Amino acid sequence: MSNYLLLTCKSFYEDVVYSGLGGEPSISNRKQTIRFNQFILLILVANFVCVISYFSYGLYISALINLSAAYIFIMAYQLNLRRHYLFARLLSVLNLNVYLAVMNYMEGLNAAEYFYYWPYFLVITFIVSFKRNLLELTFAYSVTLLSLWFCYTQCPPENHYQVHIANMFTKLHDSNLVISLALTAFFSYAILRINRNNEAAILKEKQFVDTIYNTSLDGVFILDAEALIITDCNSRAVELLEIGNKKDIVGAPMDSLFTKEHIKIFRGMEQHPGEAGKGWQGELSFTSQKDNTVFAYVNVVPFVDDTHHFWKISILDLSEIKMTKFELMKAKQKAEVASLAKTRFLSNMSHELRTPLNGIIGTSNLLLQEDYLPEQKSHLDVLRLSSEHMMVLINEILDFNKIESGKVELENVPVNIRSLLKKVEAQFSMQVQEKGLTFLIDVDDKLEAEFLTDETRLIQVLSNLLSNAIKFTQEGFITLGARKVSSSSKRSVVQFMVKDTGIGIPANKQQEIFESFTQADTDTTRKYGGTGLGLAITKKLVSLFAGELLLDSREGLGSTFYFSAELEINENAKQYINDEKVKKLPSFGKIRVLMAEDNAVNMSVARKLMNKWGIEVHEAVNGREAVEKFRKGVYELVLIDLEMPEMDGVTALSEIRKVDQDIPAIAFTAAVYEDMRADLMKKGFMEVVPKPFRPEELHRKISMLLKSTA
Repeated sequence: MSNYLLLTCKSFYEDVVYSGLGGEPSISNRKQTIRFNQFILLILVANFVCVISYFSYGLYISALINLSAAYIFIMAYQLNLRRHYLFARLLSVLNLNVYLAVMNYMEGLNAAEYFYYWPYFLVITFIVSFKRNLLELTFAYSVTLLSLWFCYTQCPPENHYQVHIANMFTKLHDSNLVISLALTAFFSYAILRINRNNEAAILKEKQFVDTIYNTSLDGVFILDAEALIITDCNSRAVELLEIGNKKDIVGAPMDSLFTKEHIKIFRGMEQHPGEAGKGWQGELSFTSQKDNTVFAYVNVVPFVDDTHHFWKISILDLSEIKMTKFELMKAKQKAEVASLAKTRFLSNMSHELRTPLNGIIGTSNLLLQEDYLPEQKSHLDVLRLSSEHMMVLINEILDFNKIESGKVELENVPVNIRSLLKKVEAQFSMQVQEKGLTFLIDVDDKLEAEFLTDETRLIQVLSNLLSNAIKFTQEGFITLGARKVSSSSKRSVVQFMVKDTGIGIPANKQQEIFESFTQADTDTTRKYGGTGLGLAITKKLVSLFAGELLLDSREGLGSTFYFSAELEINENAKQYINDEKVKKLPSFGKIRVLMAEDNAVNMSVARKLMNKWGIEVHEAVNGREAVEKFRKGVYELVLIDLEMPEMDGVTALSEIRKVDQDIPAIAFTAAVYEDMRADLMKKGFMEVVPKPFRPEELHRKISMLLKSTA
C-alpha cells in the first residue's frame, strides 16, 4: 500500500513538474520551466498547509486570502503550460508580493508573515536567470522592495479583525518562522544541488571536448600569435610530427616546429582587434622531429581569447595520398608511352602488312582471270580467301585499337533503315546462298521514317553479327530484322536483330564471348578461326549508339543478338508522294476535314495529298485552336495529332465530342506504345494513322470512315 502511494505521488509530481516542455528547443528554457513548475507546486503545498492551520485557528479571512493566492498561482501555472513563460513568472512574483503585503496587514507584524521574504529572495534567483533576464529580475526586486516598504510603514503591529484568541500572535509568529525556515532550507538545498549538477555537467562537457580534440584525425596546434610560442597540441599532432612527448613542445618557440615561410603565411592573415581574423587554407610540407617530410592540408583559424590572439592550426596528413598520386602519375606516363608505342606499332605494321597483302590479293584476282590449269583452281581460291581473311583480321585489330583509344565518333547523317538493311542484305546474300542457308529480312512496316545516325558504323555492327551468324551456321536460316519499339514526334527507339540456327553458345560462356580475344572454346577457335575481336568491337560500337548488345542463345539451337538504339527523326526529310499508287487514288468529292497538326512540314504534305483527293482541309496548329474551329464550322471528319502544344490531341477530341459525339476521328501520330490502337479507341478515336504515313493507308481509312457514317 505504501509503495502504491509513493508511486502515485511520484507520478503526480512528474506530471506537474514536467508539463509544458513539449517542443521546447532550448535546454536552458526547459530547466527554467521545470524550476518554475517546482516553485508553483511547492507554493501550493505550503498554501494548503497554511489553509488547514488557519481554519484550525479560526482565521477564516487569512484562509480565504491563501485560497485566492493559490488560485492566481494556478493561473500562472496555466500560462506556463501555454508557453507564456514571462507573463507566468511576472504574475507569480506580483501575486506573492501582494499576498505577503495583505497578510502582514491583516494579521499584523507580530504574526511575522514577513519571514516568508527569506525564502522568497531565494526563489527569485531560483526561477529567474540573472544573466539572461536582468530586467525581469530588476522588476521582481523592485516589486519586493515596494512590498517591504508597505509592510514596515503601513502595517500595524497587531490587527484584531480576526484574531481574538490569547497568545495567537505568538503561535502565528512561531509557525511562520518554522515554515519560512523550512522553505529557506529547501530552496538553499535545491540551489546547491543545481550548482553541483552544473559543475558536473561542465566537467563532463570538458572531458567530451578533450576526447574529441585528442581523437581527431587532424593534428591540432594552438599557437600564441603574439608571443609566437606553442601553447597546446593534441595527440594526433604529437604522432604526426613524431614528437617524443607533448611536454617537449608545449611552451617551445614556434620556429622550433614551423619554418619562417609558415610563420609568414600565418602572420599574413588579416586580423582586427577584438575579433577573429580571416583564416587560411592550403597545402604545406613539414619536417618531423625525425627529419621525415610530412605533406599536409593545413587550415589556420585565428581567434581571440580574453583580448589575446591565437592561431589554431589543423594539419591533415596527405603523405600517402601524395605518394599514391605520384605513383599514379608515373603509371599514367608509362601507360601513355605504351599506348603511343602500340599505336605507332599497329600503324606501321598495318602499312607493312597491307602492302604485300594488297599485292597478294591483286595477283590472286589476276591469276583467276587468266588461263590456268583446272587443278590450280583450288590452290588459287585458297590463296585468295586466305589473303582476304588476313586483311579482315588486320582491319579488326586496327578498329579495336581505334575504339579503345576513344577516337571513334559517330556521324549524324540522314539514313533510311529499309535502304540500309537492303545494302546489308546485298552484301551477304551471296555468302548465305553459297552455304545453302535461307536469308530472311524482317523489317517493321512502321520504319518508313528517315533517321539521323551513323550509317557506316551501323552497317559495321550488323555486318559483324551477320558474319558470325554465317560462320557458325551450317543449315537452317539467318534472319536480319528491325522494328520500331517506341516513338515520339522527335525520336524513335529501333531494335535491330540478327538470328541464326547455328551451333549456339553455352550459358556459362555467354558473357565471356564479348571480351577481347575470347571465343566460346578452343575447339571453336581451331575449327572456325578468328581473333575473338568481332563481338568485342561490335559491343563497343553499340555502346556508342547508347545501346547494349544482348544475347539469347541455346547450345545447338542457334543464337539471337539484338540491341536497341534511340534515333533522331529527320524532320527535314522529303516525303515521297509521287508513287503510282498515290496517283491512282480516287477523289472523295467536296468534303471538309479539320486537321490539327503543329508540325508545318507534316501539315503541308497531308494538305497537298488531301487536296488532290478533293478534300477541303481546315488547319489548326494546336488542340485549343482545333476545338474553337470545330465549334464554329461543319466538318465530315477530324484528323488530330496526339502531341500538340497548349492542348494535346486526346483532350481536344474529348472537347469536340461534347459538340458532336459521332464525328469520325483519326489519330495522326508518331508515338508508338503497347496496345496503342486499343487505348486510342477507348479515348474516342475511330482509326490511327502512324507518322510517317503512307498516302494509300490514309486514303483507305478516310474512305472507310466516311462510308460507315454515310
